[in-house]
Amino acid sequence: MYKTKRLSFSARARSGFSLVEMIGVLAIIAILAVIIVPKVFSTIASSRVTNAVGSITSMKTAISDFAGKYGTVPLGNGVSRIDDLLVTAGIIDSRFAVKIGTQPANPPLVGSTWNNANGTWVAVVAGAVNQNAQSRLICQNAAPAAVPSTAGTNFFLNGGATGLPAGSRVICAVIPGLTISDARELSLRIDGDVNTQPTTSSLADNAGKVVYGVPNGAGVTTAYVYLAHQ
Repeated sequence: MYKTKRLSFSARARSGFSLVEMIGVLAIIAILAVIIVPKVFSTIASSRVTNAVGSITSMKTAISDFAGKYGTVPLGNGVSRIDDLLVTAGIIDSRFAVKIGTQPANPPLVGSTWNNANGTWVAVVAGAVNQNAQSRLICQNAAPAAVPSTAGTNFFLNGGATGLPAGSRVICAVIPGLTISDARELSLRIDGDVNTQPTTSSLADNAGKVVYGVPNGAGVTTAYVYLAHQ
């Protein structure tokens, strides 16, 4: 009798899970994956936008420190980055970079160097290459008639149609290659609901400190984030 029970128990132990049990386990795993995986990716995307907001805040402080020390921020161009100027001046340790949009090239694209030998900061463009595809800081003459989302030369900071004063210099962060959802989330974080498009649609955002144009065929756009103007 004892041997019979032992053999019966051993047979059941060797049989493993039934097909129905395995299907049940796989179904539970699939349901959990459907629920959890999107939340994981959403959390990652949100953390990247949070990182970008922190970097932008740091750059705004750095611009204020530079202006306080030297009086004015020089104009830049397609190859002269203002964040490179801040590095040269010892205000920040490295170029402006965020984890959203187009990521920096490796090795980094060579921008103009900055020189202050004569008491005025001047961009030396020899050997520099175009930086337009990279996240960066720029300083340009304000163009009040321009649509804010086109080139970062104007911002409707009050949410209306009043642009920056003519003749002023506007400093902003440029983030190319943004998905429309990341662009809108960045605007929400900095501008709030009032100056942000209500949906992740194909509309441009022309109000507030974060502006961006209509996304291209690949669904990406360039965001310009106001830092300061002089």
